[in-house]
Amino acid sequence: MSLIPNAFLFESQQAIQKLPKKPARRSSLKLLNKKYAFETLQHLDGTDSFATVALGWHDDGLQMSCKVVGKKQPLVCAADKLTTSDGLQLWIDTRNTPGVHRANRFCHQIVAIPTGGGKDQTEPRVQQVEIARCREKSSLADDGQIWVTSEVRADGYNLNLWIPADVLNGYDPEGSPVCGFFYAVRDAELGLQTLSIGDEFPFASDPSLWQSIELVD
Repeated sequence: MSLIPNAFLFESQQAIQKLPKKPARRSSLKLLNKKYAFETLQHLDGTDSFATVALGWHDDGLQMSCKVVGKKQPLVCAADKLTTSDGLQLWIDTRNTPGVHRANRFCHQIVAIPTGGGKDQTEPRVQQVEIARCREKSSLADDGQIWVTSEVRADGYNLNLWIPADVLNGYDPEGSPVCGFFYAVRDAELGLQTLSIGDEFPFASDPSLWQSIELVD
């Protein structure tokens, strides 16, 4: 067995399609179709996917969705333990600066969980958080700026996000259409699904380990 995962040896740049329109309101957020779905490099190491993750762009922001299937156990989510809860985490570098090992002001991390928020801890929760070891900081989104909806099912959940351009410093689809990007779907039962490598690498704090996306028409 190789000590270095096959996914680590590959760099990908996936084309992200433009949305025909942005969501008009939080309640209009729905799962994106297959046209917007990511291909994960984890299959190169024999890892099966349990989540379908999709991303679309608009001049005014990004829409993302995650569908998890195959669960038999209840979700493990807590608003005060976002990064270790079942849910979706994403990282984006709006200026795509490969080779940089510490996050700069154009790098952003957003964490979303399908339940565990609200007064009764049954609502979805999303939060922009500071990236560990960042050398430059940018302002974080206020509560409510990023929209999130979820649907919890017996075998998993659907999670939908709208991330407005205002919370993504440097977001410029026309001038800088290529961005650094990474995602991780954590699940206490099903494990970890990412865009490529796993927890054996510090992808949460090292932008040089992220892949690339291109915002195309």
